Amino acid sequence: MHTILFDLDGTLVNSEWLAKEAYNHGIETVLKRKLTNEERESLVGKPIAVFLRRFPNEAEQIRSSILQYFENKIHQIRPYPGVISLLESLSERGYGLGIVTSQLKKFAYGELINNKLDGFFKVVLTAEDCDEYKPSPKPLLTAINHLRADISDCLYIGDQMTDIEAAHAADMKSAGALWGEGNLTHLSAASPTYFVKEPHQLLRILQDKNYSAAF
Repeated sequence: MHTILFDLDGTLVNSEWLAKEAYNHGIETVLKRKLTNEERESLVGKPIAVFLRRFPNEAEQIRSSILQYFENKIHQIRPYPGVISLLESLSERGYGLGIVTSQLKKFAYGELINNKLDGFFKVVLTAEDCDEYKPSPKPLLTAINHLRADISDCLYIGDQMTDIEAAHAADMKSAGALWGEGNLTHLSAASPTYFVKEPHQLLRILQDKNYSAAF
């Protein structure tokens, strides 16, 4: 494998805490209540447009409140430990790197640029760059087309079932990232090709396809 695609939020950067805060702020501001547990679980890994379908009459107000809150705190988002050294090692070894995320373009680039990660990636595909969302394979296939890569030579790494399902639908190898928001039990149901407990273990997988991280 010579092309590695990553999810962004919950995989490369620790941002889900802010997403939950921002969504809760939007609901509290407009609807005068807190997010329910079901609503909180449903927003993880989903683009804001999908979440807002639940509130057709108040969608624009909620969206505005969420985005303003997120923008005010985006500077607090940081990469997970080991991510920068992983990206440096992959770049030094000549791997083609890309991002496929459901995040809005403005915030995806903000997270990357604030943490000096943008230079590692040849393609960054965001919510506005494709008319379908994961688990559809279309975002992954679009990124691969930009990179002019072969699907059989690609690996997609993410922390949510939708990431793994999208990779399956694209007939691409996948890795469940467990160092951030990824949950072993949930991801097991999606049957990723690999599990990766810590970022550095990805290098072992790329060097030895029979390598399996211990849990």
